Amino acid sequence: MELGSSVFVAPRKDCDVELTVKRSRFVGSVRTVLSVDEANEFLRSFPVLFPKANHYCWAYRIGHGSSLVEHCSDAGEPAGTAGRPILGSIKRNLLENSLVVVTRFFGGVKLGVRGLIDAYEESAELAISTAGVVTVEVHNFLEFRCGYDFSKTLLSCVRKWGFDEAHFSVEFGVDVAFSVCVPLSLKSFISPELDELCARGFVSSVVWHDDPVLREKWI
Repeated sequence: MELGSSVFVAPRKDCDVELTVKRSRFVGSVRTVLSVDEANEFLRSFPVLFPKANHYCWAYRIGHGSSLVEHCSDAGEPAGTAGRPILGSIKRNLLENSLVVVTRFFGGVKLGVRGLIDAYEESAELAISTAGVVTVEVHNFLEFRCGYDFSKTLLSCVRKWGFDEAHFSVEFGVDVAFSVCVPLSLKSFISPELDELCARGFVSSVVWHDDPVLREKWI
């Protein structure tokens, strides 16, 4: 999965929060997404999650810099009254790789253009505020093995790379298995050292898992 940047501001957590405006219920939902396909998959889930709603309005920002993609939808509300206010909230909070959906259950009272804009914006802001924001970095899991004779050497290397016990695990079996969650910003530094350790016979196997893991930035 290609991302424009491995570090970005994202929601701290997914959430769904409710707001009532003149008898209409608005449910603001926040999700972290790493691709347009993932965003579309979430969007397809909302009519299932809220089957009796009248509108599922949304916006997302995915990527970073020149690869940033922004899109929004009024989903049947008057043009410009829903999608754009939601997108505006995402941008004001500097969020990337983020999807915000505001689901509306019509309560029988028309809000007018200004009322709709305010209601959708307030719902999006409430949802983002409830989710919180955090600077995250994409990580990859790294697994490698060594013999017991070299375990202290490898443990020293892992600590030298900047990892403490909170960021790696060690299992002692037939051999010694290390599992480390590596920020992408460190991957190009660590890979050559692991290659050298393999060449010298210190490490018996190295496996990088490509599936992205989002963790709070710590370096």
